[in-house]
Amino acid sequence: MIDWPDPLVMDLARRRAIIFLGAGVSKNSESVVESGRRPPSWEEFLTSAIALCPRPKRHIQSLVKQQKYLVACGVLKEKLDEKWNELVHSEFVEPKFQTAEIHRDIFKLDSRLILTQNVDKIYDAYAASESSGTIYIKDYSKADIGLVVRGDRRSVLKAHGSVDTPGEMIFTAEEYAKARYQHSRFFLLLDALSVTHTFLFIGCGLSDPDVHLMLERNFHFFPGSRPHYMVTPNNSAHADVQACHKRNMNLRFLTYRPTNHHEQLGAGLKNLVTLVDEARDKLAQTRDW
Repeated sequence: MIDWPDPLVMDLARRRAIIFLGAGVSKNSESVVESGRRPPSWEEFLTSAIALCPRPKRHIQSLVKQQKYLVACGVLKEKLDEKWNELVHSEFVEPKFQTAEIHRDIFKLDSRLILTQNVDKIYDAYAASESSGTIYIKDYSKADIGLVVRGDRRSVLKAHGSVDTPGEMIFTAEEYAKARYQHSRFFLLLDALSVTHTFLFIGCGLSDPDVHLMLERNFHFFPGSRPHYMVTPNNSAHADVQACHKRNMNLRFLTYRPTNHHEQLGAGLKNLVTLVDEARDKLAQTRDW
């Protein structure tokens, strides 16, 4: 079972925490069209793209093996040309992935801001439907995103764009650099949020560039601040590696055993919902907001 720290529970209860969703969350969904099919991981998506590429492609396979996903994406997108958008559609849209239990539990945490690097719309569609359309869904490129974040509305922020606008999706190193320049206000906003709020990363990996870019620089600018948290399988990284990330990014790891299809993660999130609800009940009584 995941041991949820009291400060994290209270930050969630006070809506001073931001939940960051990675590809591992979408991985819990299953296709309505094809039984057993789930959204692809970075590596699985790139492997599908490599299969469509003309030779030579051993160098691209090497990039994927080294987890240099952004570079591999850049090469593949150039090689596939118009087939790239077709592949994105066939991998993320056509299967009609349905909501999983993990999406429902994350929604029940009632965080004011959900940040996601997933380009699929699995959580977005569920949140919009469950809230009767009152939750804002905003891509990184939207000019009014600052107003949304400063307001009191609940929002889902799409850090890498959405399949709805494939021309603005961030998949490659070039697109990442371009977005950080052309939409610098959004990334400055993320920097500010990482200083003023607690981040809870779910379904993310240590190789995710967003995690490093947000946390490394700001931790050294603001030493001694409260930690951020990443939920991760207990076999994802050696304790020495985790300690290094804690020193460099102020990131604390909340681990669980990934057996039985990550059963402990699901049970842990349900427990977190209960803890947060109980904390909010106490806050309502004491008015200690």
